Amino acid sequence: MTESTSEKILGPDISREIFGGVLDYDGAGRYPGLELMNLVYCSDDSPLPSGEKVSVSRRGHDFARRLVWDKEFHDHPKKDDVLYDENSELAIRHLLRCIQLPIPSTSKTPGWDRAHFFPYTKSLIHWDARIRGKNLQIQRRYLRGGGALAFRVLRMDKNTVRRDQIRDGFESLYSGENTGPLETLASVLLGHGGADPTPLTDEIEAASRVLDDRYDELLRDGVANILNHLDLPTVARIRALMNWVGFWLVVLQHSRASISLDREPGVIICDCGAGHAQLRRESQRCLARLQSLILEAVDEAAKGKDLKQKQRDKIRSFFWATAATIGLLNSWRGRRHFTLGIEALEMHVLAATAPSTEISFESFTTDWLFERCGIVVGREAAERSGLLMDFDASIFEENESQLALQMQAAGLLSVYSDATRMVGAGQERL
Repeated sequence: MTESTSEKILGPDISREIFGGVLDYDGAGRYPGLELMNLVYCSDDSPLPSGEKVSVSRRGHDFARRLVWDKEFHDHPKKDDVLYDENSELAIRHLLRCIQLPIPSTSKTPGWDRAHFFPYTKSLIHWDARIRGKNLQIQRRYLRGGGALAFRVLRMDKNTVRRDQIRDGFESLYSGENTGPLETLASVLLGHGGADPTPLTDEIEAASRVLDDRYDELLRDGVANILNHLDLPTVARIRALMNWVGFWLVVLQHSRASISLDREPGVIICDCGAGHAQLRRESQRCLARLQSLILEAVDEAAKGKDLKQKQRDKIRSFFWATAATIGLLNSWRGRRHFTLGIEALEMHVLAATAPSTEISFESFTTDWLFERCGIVVGREAAERSGLLMDFDASIFEENESQLALQMQAAGLLSVYSDATRMVGAGQERL
C-alpha cells in the first residue's frame, strides 16, 4: 500500500484562495458578525485601524458563561467572591440565559464554551474560550475568519469619507448603553473572566484578502447605511449588522466561486410565498446549483492536492447554514428554498436606505435586491436573468406582490397610492 504523494492542503487555505477569507461551517450564521464586533471593539487602536496588522485584546467572558451554562459552576473558585447569595445567582443566571446568541442548529442546552452572548452592550462582546486541563484558553472555535475578512474589507476602504462614516458609526453604536444596568452587570462579570495578558496580532485577519471589487463595495455601503440609522435602537442596528455580514458572505461565496471558474455569477431565486409550485421547485434547484458550484470551485482549487472530504464539505455547508440562520432560507432542515424572512427584510431595508430616507419599492426590488445583491423576486429581475424563457411572467409579478404585502405588514413599506409604494426604516417601523 503506497502513501499519497499529493501535497496536503487545509480547507482555510482553499477558502482564502477562492473567497478571500476563511468560510467554514463551524463559523457560519451570525458568528462572522460576532467576530467582526470583537475585532472592532477589542482592537487596541480605533474601531477601524489602518495598519497592515491589528492587535486585539481578547476576553473570554468565561465566568458569566459558566454561571449560565456550566453544570459544575457550583465549584467555581470565584463564585462566592462575586455573587451575593443563591437568589442573586439564580436571578443573574436567568437574565443572562435570555440574551444568548441563538443556535439554530440545535434545541439542546449548549455547553458554556458553545454558548455566546448576543452583544446588546459593549461588555457582552467576547471571544471563544474553553478549559484545557486547568487553564483557560481564548481561541477561535466558532469565530473562524468570516468576520475577520469583513473587518479587513471595512478598514482597508480607499473611500476615506465612507470609512470615516463607518468608524463614527461604530463609535456611536453603544454610546447610549455605557451606563445602563445590563452594561454595568456585564462589565462586572467580564472583569472576573479570563483575558489575554497582552494584545495579540490577529494573523487570520492579516491573511484575509481585500479585492476592492463590487462585493467588497456592497459590504461597505450596507454597513455605512446600517450604522448611521441613528434614529433606530442600538439592538436593531446590531441585529441588522450581524445579519448583513452573514448575507454578504453568502453572496460573496457563490459569486467568487463562479468567478474562480471563469463564469458569470448566478442569482438567488427567492420564493416569497405566493404559492406557485413551479417557483418553489426552481428556488430549491437554485440552492442545489449554488452549492454544487461552490464544491466545483473548491475541487478545482484543490486539484492535485490532498484536501480532506470533511473540510471540503464544511466550506460548502457555510453557505446554506448562514443563509438559513439569517432568514434567507425557509428552514434549517428538510426541503429548503430561498426566501426573505422578516429579519432578512429588515436587514436589507437598513442596508439599502440612508437614514431618514425612502426609496421606491420598484427601486428596492430591482436596483438593490437584484442589481446589487443578485436576488430575483419580481418580473423585471426575472426578465433580466433570462428566467422568463422558461417561466410565465405572472409568477414573478405575484411573487413581488406577496413580498410587498409582507413588507407592509412588517412596517417596512408605505403605500401612498396604487402607483406609489415607498420602502424605508425608522423608529416608528422597527
